[in-house]
Amino acid sequence: MSRSRSLSLQNRPLAWVLAIFLAQLSVDVPLCGQIDDPPLPLLPVPVIHIEEMEHDWGKVLQGTRVKHIFTVENRGKAPLKILKVSSTCGCTSTRFDEVIEPGASGIIELQVDTTEFSGGRPRKNAVVKTNDPELSEVHLWMVGLVDPLLQFESSVFKLSGLAMEKKQLKTIIVPAVELPISLVQAKSKNGSFLVAAIESLDKGWKLTLTADVSEQVKSLRDDLELVVSIADGKPFTIPVPVVVEHKDRILMVPAGNLIFYRRHTAPLDGPVRREVVKEVQVRSVREDLPILDFSAEIIEAPEGLFGLRVIEVIPGHHYRVRIQVLRTLPTAQGRGILRMRLGQGKDQVRDKGVIAQFRLKPTDSP
Repeated sequence: MSRSRSLSLQNRPLAWVLAIFLAQLSVDVPLCGQIDDPPLPLLPVPVIHIEEMEHDWGKVLQGTRVKHIFTVENRGKAPLKILKVSSTCGCTSTRFDEVIEPGASGIIELQVDTTEFSGGRPRKNAVVKTNDPELSEVHLWMVGLVDPLLQFESSVFKLSGLAMEKKQLKTIIVPAVELPISLVQAKSKNGSFLVAAIESLDKGWKLTLTADVSEQVKSLRDDLELVVSIADGKPFTIPVPVVVEHKDRILMVPAGNLIFYRRHTAPLDGPVRREVVKEVQVRSVREDLPILDFSAEIIEAPEGLFGLRVIEVIPGHHYRVRIQVLRTLPTAQGRGILRMRLGQGKDQVRDKGVIAQFRLKPTDSP
């Protein structure tokens, strides 16, 4: 028997011991991700437990304030602290226990004001911040049906017309339930319109809303605040969305900025050169409001970037403004302003952004 052979035989028992030891490790020590129970914390910590995370209040009448108490348990070994209870969507906290000792229970009381819900099934939540290291944020939900008090001709009232003219909207509001409902007051929340008249009907009310002239073309959002009471009870406010549109006396297509994207300007430096052109259509919205003196120019743009031509389609009523990109730039884009004049005076000026985007060439390009 050779020396190497005898050494191999002498070392065999040690190899057996190592094999058995490794086999035991593979059986007794689980691999990463296979541990059934999490390791115990080094220090005592609080553990929050809330059996009911969502409360369904069933069905209530609009204007009802729904309250519910959620029970909070501390199943940990350290005091549980409720750091904050907040919400941004109508679910408010009226009270809560700031500290809950180990093994004890506390409460979080939430409230939902259903005044702003004109029917439907709202679902509102509150966010609870705690010192539980495993569950530092908990979401509690309040949900249920709301029966509306009033019926409207539309979900959103709209006063729309030319900025230079007054706007008016007449609408009828009727009770949606068989209850003695009184309309105490009706007003604009932000003052963008006026409740000019309230007329009582056999069942309901007829309201006249008006909006004055505006020096600017704009769209405003406001609320019609209806202060009502039921059976001479305490009045409360029901908000109804209102949009006030002060429109321009001309219509421009496109309405926003005029943009030449890279795919549009690519032919300017490609093998086949083509004109890069877009148009702005300008029309008068009514025959009795003609455009007295129309002109257009491009200002505040790189020199020689844009070309412009005005085409008169219907004198005083319809014009086409033809804008052409004449060259490329070594930058990602070039900007300018299309300034159109409808007549004399600052209120007759209309501006629209003009943007041309370009593909940048590599620095080693010829």
